[in-house]
Amino acid sequence: MLLIQGKAWAETSSEKIYINADHMQANIETGLSIYTGNVKVRQGKLILTGDKITVLQRNNEVELITVTGKPAHYNHVTENGEVIKADSEKMVYSTSTNLLELTINAKLSHPEHQISSQRIIYNTLTKVATAGDREDSSERVNITLTPTAQGTTQTSHNKEEIKQ
Repeated sequence: MLLIQGKAWAETSSEKIYINADHMQANIETGLSIYTGNVKVRQGKLILTGDKITVLQRNNEVELITVTGKPAHYNHVTENGEVIKADSEKMVYSTSTNLLELTINAKLSHPEHQISSQRIIYNTLTKVATAGDREDSSERVNITLTPTAQGTTQTSHNKEEIKQ
């Protein structure tokens, strides 16, 4: 297990990052480290898993984390106790923008909604998600809204259904 100290996620920025993998290669000069084989990254209540995880550090701060897998997984329990999960074949997280980009068979699950698309961008700080590709009109975004305890109705949207 490797321990990295640095700011990686909005709510857990002061906590240490723990990485567990079958193999690792780190370049001290460039700050690039590559972990392969059943990789698990944990920081507080955030867990990332994948087949390969690449971490880029500069000035002892984590800047970029890339996770690949079939699929790669993101699981985060927020300070409010909400469970946010994501799956995709590739995830790229930028600490400077707080953006998690999910590509290839991407799914994002929040207590009130589930989104699936080939590309989802999720802001871990503001909890805003954007899905789909404006330039590829053939891509579909599927969204399911779940009722809250206050009795709102459940709604399911499919971009294709809305066009009809």
